[in-house]
Amino acid sequence: MISRAFSQVLGKGYKCPLDLFVHASAVVGFGSNMPRHLHHLLRQPDPADGFPPKQHPLQNNNRGAPPTCTFESNWTLQHSFSTVKNSNDTPLDYIMSFEQRFATLRSIGNCVNECELSLLLKDKIAPICYVWCDPSPWMHITQGILMTINVNKMIKAGCKVKILMADWFAQMDDKIGFIAGGVLSKVHPIGLYNVETWKATGMDLDGVEFVWLSDLISRNADEYWPLAMDIARKSNPSAIKSWLRVYSTINTRGHGSMNPYRMRDFTAAEIFYPCLQSACILFQKADIWLLGQDQSGAHMLARNFCTHMAKENKPIALFSNMPCNLLEHPERWAFDDPNWAIFMEDDEEDIISKISDGFCPPESAEGNPCLDYIKYIVLPRFGKFEVVQMGDNGGSKTFVNMEEFTSDYESGVLHPSDVKQALAKAINMMLQPVRDHFRSCAEAKRLVEEIEAASLRSSLLWLLAGGGLVVFFSGGVLAVLEAGAGVRCGG
Repeated sequence: MISRAFSQVLGKGYKCPLDLFVHASAVVGFGSNMPRHLHHLLRQPDPADGFPPKQHPLQNNNRGAPPTCTFESNWTLQHSFSTVKNSNDTPLDYIMSFEQRFATLRSIGNCVNECELSLLLKDKIAPICYVWCDPSPWMHITQGILMTINVNKMIKAGCKVKILMADWFAQMDDKIGFIAGGVLSKVHPIGLYNVETWKATGMDLDGVEFVWLSDLISRNADEYWPLAMDIARKSNPSAIKSWLRVYSTINTRGHGSMNPYRMRDFTAAEIFYPCLQSACILFQKADIWLLGQDQSGAHMLARNFCTHMAKENKPIALFSNMPCNLLEHPERWAFDDPNWAIFMEDDEEDIISKISDGFCPPESAEGNPCLDYIKYIVLPRFGKFEVVQMGDNGGSKTFVNMEEFTSDYESGVLHPSDVKQALAKAINMMLQPVRDHFRSCAEAKRLVEEIEAASLRSSLLWLLAGGGLVVFFSGGVLAVLEAGAGVRCGG
């Protein structure tokens, strides 16, 4: 298949794992400027069983930002999105007790200080929750499915959810900046592509407000930049470096043994970057933040800054659960190997292959990535997980909680091969509506084509400027361009 050939030419580097500061989905190999999924999502899929989620229509808003956003967007596209804000300060579905609300939010992930979260929920019926998102055309399943699960939980718990589209930071990343050609406005279609993906996964967009970080900074530069500089002055560089080293060591998802700080020291930008993120966290009037592990350093700086300044209200953050690396020995694999995780653009064959090759030690639940996917994604998504057993233990069994499943797995009742087969089927079921959406929705197709065109244009400009090898996929043709060597194509 062309997609397989494309993957081989790129050395499987078209989907990189989590970079040090950029969201997992925002990283891709430099030679892979045309992501495969921008075509694969448009093809006719094979019929598959699935549970299409409830979809919420997006309203047109030519200004590009939701009318309820505090900071109106200053860019124009043919289509954007908007959301419906609650008409009053009372959440639409406030039927949960304090205990239920607290348990719902805690199920999202780790909380730095549970006491602070508890006091907040007792004090505010509808706390404002900001969700950090780095726009990216390569969405890891945690940014797609798990993000939808978590946002819907927050809305259910009575939170007023605002998703911060951190386009300003995404543009600063070399890979995203390359596709955007260094133009900030060209990052916005990528953000809209993310919204289309969330729409297909069943995110309650009627309960979400979107805020573009670039608008926030440009309209409030006189407040943001002094705060960022103040945080930098009062932060300890040694503490920042220590956190960076720890994070690069424990975050082995696809990075392997390539710790970037073993062979060199930190750049000034790498040290200053968490200060910029920290300023964003403190600048927004948020009661709760939902962050990824790559924002944990910025959150730490923000809390330390509040302590230094004797501020009573420190930022409360939830850090989303994250499945383990699918690879048993990530340090033995290439830096940009995509088999470490599931991505939203993966087709059925990709998922079957990744899960089949994934690490799943028999009778062991600790550090088992396949069980992590079941615990954090499949069970919250479907409310159940069915395993069809082969051989002597033939038959099927449906699990509705992780405790029962873990007990059976650790006792040896469930075989890893049966679990993997069931897991691959479940993941394909939840991704099928996304494939269908990008095949049938005209606006979703347009965004894909716009990102594709921008990627190809940037690749050609880089080639003309004296770059080396450029690989792109367009019109069903795999093309490899090399400076001074013309064009080699394959169908």
